[in-house]
Amino acid sequence: MAAFLSPTPQILQRPQTLSTLLSKPSQRQCLILPRASATPIHRKFNQFPDSPHLSTNDWSFEQRIQEALDVLDLMEAQGLEPEPSLFCTLLKSCADAENLEFGKTIHSKIVGTQLENDVFVANNLINLYSKCGCFETARELFDKMPVRNTVSWTSIISMYSQYGFHEEALRLYSLMKWDRKVRPNLFTYTIALSSCAKTGNLKMGIEIHEDLVKDGCETDDFIVTALIDFYSKCGKIDNARLVFDMIEDPTFANCTAMIDGYNMNNRSKDAINLIRRILRSGLDLKEVKDLGFTCMIRSCTMEKLLRQGQEIHANMIKFGYKPGAQTIIALIILYEKCEKMVIARRLFDELLVKNVALWGRMISGYVRNGLNQEALELYFEMVCEDVEPNPFTLSSAVNACVGILGLKEAKEIHCRAIKAGYGLSEDVIVVSLVKLYREFGLLEDVQKVVKCHRNQR
Repeated sequence: MAAFLSPTPQILQRPQTLSTLLSKPSQRQCLILPRASATPIHRKFNQFPDSPHLSTNDWSFEQRIQEALDVLDLMEAQGLEPEPSLFCTLLKSCADAENLEFGKTIHSKIVGTQLENDVFVANNLINLYSKCGCFETARELFDKMPVRNTVSWTSIISMYSQYGFHEEALRLYSLMKWDRKVRPNLFTYTIALSSCAKTGNLKMGIEIHEDLVKDGCETDDFIVTALIDFYSKCGKIDNARLVFDMIEDPTFANCTAMIDGYNMNNRSKDAINLIRRILRSGLDLKEVKDLGFTCMIRSCTMEKLLRQGQEIHANMIKFGYKPGAQTIIALIILYEKCEKMVIARRLFDELLVKNVALWGRMISGYVRNGLNQEALELYFEMVCEDVEPNPFTLSSAVNACVGILGLKEAKEIHCRAIKAGYGLSEDVIVVSLVKLYREFGLLEDVQKVVKCHRNQR
């Protein structure tokens, strides 16, 4: 969205930043003062004609914006009115950096001027406040606009959709359609479809699809992906497949959306068939993104198809692809479910950053595969790494103790659960502890656990 909010290039990122800001001869003349009376800022400006490629490599964002603000002050002192494009560029830079403080300062220079009614300036103000989470201010600016264009509507709809207010996003989309002076663009349609998918609004999504057909853009790559995602999340996976089959040459983004749709609708066999088709087609897997590999591997995991999963993994290695965290996690789950814990552990150890969910997944994987000693060793390694276990990880660790009859270790885990504030309010921990103490014939401890659990509920 930010790419089309400003009608001018991002001049703050160019070496000639300040000289570009004031490139008009009339504006230059007003600021070139006699050397004796020049202020430090004027002297800096007077150097521009001789230094058109002034480097900004060592300038921080704040320094560059402050320089621009200083020049704006000088222009104001000279009675010069900056072009709207200048404010658009400055506001866009502040929005990209999510720097609300400087953005508000620039906004203050616009208030009370004719620029308040400039649609491009207003669009960039909405973009700034949206990115900085100031929803009410962004909406107030939008409501005050005397004229709104497609970007205005799309910006405000995107804001609500991005932050999870999908119902309001769709309400605004409906209002936009009543405005005969504007029409949704592809980005607007994509956002609206996403909100329909998140809210399960099948009726409105179908209406949008019909509008796309009327506009002749239903086969656009991004639109196709959005439509597949929409129908999949609304449980209409066959409709999603009809959209997919309309494309003569589907991209990996389209394929990924279709595979993911099959996965979320428990149609993993269909996902596997599509994956096989992709692998047989000779498509260049170098173009596959992390999400694509992750979806493929999840499909193999759901069907416990180790060979196909290994083939995908081999292709990743063949093309020198370095998988992201989500793909590695998907591979770990695949190998764990297919009882290949040695490979899963190797992938786990290669990850530089491991969250508590991943630690828990590996520990529970060991337990499910009967490797209780390895599970406990990994649990204590996790504790040494200062990663705080969650209830599910603690439950898995207790289950490992049951497998090796490790009462001492289990009591230590029990104490950690209490210290962590979970106590005996978590069902998963209670079930594991009851199972453990019963295994050791400690009925008194079983009764204590059950009683405490009831009292804490």
